[in-house]
Amino acid sequence: MVTGSKLEALLGQLRRALEEKVVPEVAEALFRQLIAEAQRLGVTSAYVHYVLAGVLDRLGKLEMAFDEFKKAVQADPLALPVRHAFQDVAGRLRAALADPARPADDADIPRLYTLLVEAGEADLDAHLTMVRFAVATAQLDRARTLAEAATTLHPAAREAWEALARVARAQGDLALAAKADAEAAGVEVQVPLFGVVGKATA
Repeated sequence: MVTGSKLEALLGQLRRALEEKVVPEVAEALFRQLIAEAQRLGVTSAYVHYVLAGVLDRLGKLEMAFDEFKKAVQADPLALPVRHAFQDVAGRLRAALADPARPADDADIPRLYTLLVEAGEADLDAHLTMVRFAVATAQLDRARTLAEAATTLHPAAREAWEALARVARAQGDLALAAKADAEAAGVEVQVPLFGVVGKATA
């Protein structure tokens, strides 16, 4: 446990960083210096990662903010304000990934998808976006693995079965395509607005 002059030095750095929040670029640098020093002393602060995430969000650095919120949640999983902020940014990342205006072969898709998967925050739309990317970039084996995983995670989702059928046809597997089409036709339950969150791995 850090005490005495070392703790006072960390608290002094924290106060200075908080005072500079009105200038986000300066605050970011100060918070990063504080985190580096705290780590050197074996200290992890959910609060510091949380505040830095907010600064990064204000700067428009959404992916960096997500990473800092994730660190904050890991440091204190019971801090509800931290968790709520993490979920908010995760939702915005999911929306950005699945944006209909984003080209199917957009180079940013794998990075955004990986961020969400590693945090356990990838939803059905995220998985299907990655399936479309894999198809668009001629990675049919990966697309099939992802589509099959999506049907496992979301068996009541018509879109997941339809995606698997399209991939199977692209591979020339007409038997699987027909089976997936039949599953899609038999789905009567609508996909929940906030579907099951899970991971699909290639």
